[in-house]
Amino acid sequence: MLKMLRLNWSAMKCYRIRFLMIPVCLFTVGCLSPIFLVPMGAFLLFSFSLNPFAVEEKGDLNRLYLTLPVDRRSVVLGRYVLSFLLFAVGVLLGLAMMPLANLVSLSKWYPDFRWNLALISFSFLFYGIMSLAMYPLLFKMGYQRGKVWGYYVPAVLICLIYVAMLEYDAMAGNGFLMNLLVYASDHLLVVSGGMFAAGGMLLALSCFLSLWLYGRREF
Repeated sequence: MLKMLRLNWSAMKCYRIRFLMIPVCLFTVGCLSPIFLVPMGAFLLFSFSLNPFAVEEKGDLNRLYLTLPVDRRSVVLGRYVLSFLLFAVGVLLGLAMMPLANLVSLSKWYPDFRWNLALISFSFLFYGIMSLAMYPLLFKMGYQRGKVWGYYVPAVLICLIYVAMLEYDAMAGNGFLMNLLVYASDHLLVVSGGMFAAGGMLLALSCFLSLWLYGRREF
């Protein structure tokens, strides 16, 4: 699995220059509010885990794997380890940039330790949702079709649902989202633990499905 992890990282060599764009994007988002930095950092770094699939399909590496002493389980687990490491780096980068962004941010609310924990747990839940939507389809369909149905479509749907909730809350005037935030702030550790648990279960389910689908894929 570690060998596959190094292979996947080496395969991303042509994409690594794009990492330089991430701090700039994060700082721009952080100028609005520092609370966006952790989820956005996790999302941007996690998105780079698509790149090994692109290189794999372009170079037809799946057929090469069949000629090497590498089982399909190692291929799948190596991709998941890489994605988790990228997610963790995104979270740490977001946390590291918070003090800098707070100096110029339009919002002067700076999250404390408990709220940072909530932001990390929310990011992990989002990571679990995107992993479940994305990886099984990528391992089943390949990069070209998998990125559309497993990455772009779920990301757009999540954004549309969020906007719809904001619009409904504004028109209804019942303060649903505000009540939800108040409840979360009063039970921050419980809510954070629940999001960590839900994200972990989704991630485990995603890994199981990917192992099952990739193990039955024909090349």
